[in-house]
Amino acid sequence: MTPQEVQAATREGAVVVDMRPPKPFATEHIPGAVNFQFNRADLADRADLALPRDAAYIVHAEPDPIAKVAVQILGDAGFTVKGYLEGGLKGWKAAGLATAALPLLTVDDIRQRPDDFLIVDTREGFEYRYGHIPGSTLLEWTEPWSAMAAVTVFSRAPYAALRAAWQAALIKRGFPRE
Repeated sequence: MTPQEVQAATREGAVVVDMRPPKPFATEHIPGAVNFQFNRADLADRADLALPRDAAYIVHAEPDPIAKVAVQILGDAGFTVKGYLEGGLKGWKAAGLATAALPLLTVDDIRQRPDDFLIVDTREGFEYRYGHIPGSTLLEWTEPWSAMAAVTVFSRAPYAALRAAWQAALIKRGFPRE
């Protein structure tokens, strides 16, 4: 799909799944994209655990041959995949479209200002018990789904609903609404 086609599809509710590693994703990505690193061996299984079935997806992976494989795997697993972003982020930016970034924090950043951060560990409980960042809070990755059952969330974009469920799960745990 061309960058313009991807942009139009996201306006209609499609979700861009950025399959690059987390650091490049955080540094620069398509606004609204979710990070889901590519791994041919278990992509379908992880997607089945984490991605809602009622959404349409667009793959962003680099280089394009990886994107094509990801589209095939997700499609074979029964997900609605509209296609992939041709030319990756370079093509997106060449089309003059905006990108977003997430701050990258170091351990030292957190140590120097521990009260500035809420560290949420989203692994399984047994993983948390075997080791975690001091002061972190366990919120197992499945807990937002429980919160969603207790809170009615309506959104045209499935990931906005998921974000609201995460916020509800944190509020339910006593964290401030800010």
